[in-house]
Amino acid sequence: MPPPQPVLEVERLSTVFDLRAGTVQSVNDVSFSLKRGEILGIVGESGSGKSVTGLSVLGLIEPPGRIAAGSIRLEGRELTTLGDAEKRKLRGNAISMIFQDPMTTLNPVLSIGRQFFEVINAHRKVSYAAALDEAEAALVQVGIPAARERLSSYPHELSGGMRQRVCIAMSLINKPAVVIADEPTTALDVTIQAQILNMMQNLVRDSDVSLIWVTHDLSVVAGLCDRVAVMYAGRIVETGPVEEVLGNPRHPYTRGLLDSIPGDAEPGRRLQQVPGTQPSPLDLPQGCSFRPRCSQARDECKNELTSDQVGPDYFVRCLFKLGGD
Repeated sequence: MPPPQPVLEVERLSTVFDLRAGTVQSVNDVSFSLKRGEILGIVGESGSGKSVTGLSVLGLIEPPGRIAAGSIRLEGRELTTLGDAEKRKLRGNAISMIFQDPMTTLNPVLSIGRQFFEVINAHRKVSYAAALDEAEAALVQVGIPAARERLSSYPHELSGGMRQRVCIAMSLINKPAVVIADEPTTALDVTIQAQILNMMQNLVRDSDVSLIWVTHDLSVVAGLCDRVAVMYAGRIVETGPVEEVLGNPRHPYTRGLLDSIPGDAEPGRRLQQVPGTQPSPLDLPQGCSFRPRCSQARDECKNELTSDQVGPDYFVRCLFKLGGD
């Protein structure tokens, strides 16, 4: 039997923003795929391009931003050539997104039940009563007690964790093939965060949905994801199975991120921080963007790099990889 086709395929995606100061290369030559029922973590520093990658996949890039090159295929259908009306049919239906702040996602003047109806009715014509029945079942699935009563509540009447659970339920209500979550647990306390991460794992397994989890937290990636893509200055520098990438990283930047985690430091010793700062996207270094901060850097790193395969479904964009040739 041939292997199943990926539900989402992104190839050589480049997204730019045309500003007065110049053209910002926010996402540069990014490629990855997502299998059905798989969780992919996209991790990197602020400004690395991970959130813009997610917005590009959903077709939410607006001027002065634009997708300059590349291909995005959802279940074999090319998304970059679709018109606005066709993209709206897909968003919230075949592909959906969970944003970081639920208070900016939910409408403050509409009840939770009304908002569920709007989400469902945008893609399927159902009665209001039928929509409420679906919404109640969805709220139960994400662990909200007294779900029927919550449908008459307004967002300000719910806690932060419950609001995020509502957003998760809304993202899944139309049974999408792919969900993109942009740091949805960042503003929540650790206990609630752990509950939502565990819930998301169960929902992915039970619903057979594919999930992209955008985050800066490697501990979340370690506990949640099947594969991870590490981004730096708009490019994916390392991608592969979570256990291999985090257990034995091959790119110096990934190694630097892991070394800077406080919990892994020996008592009494200073953290091994990555020196310097991420370069401005208006003035990226020639060749490898990580070169000015890299202890492995040599003159050859000024040349344009490609991703090399170092294992099954494991790619690294580096000439002088750690722990190998």
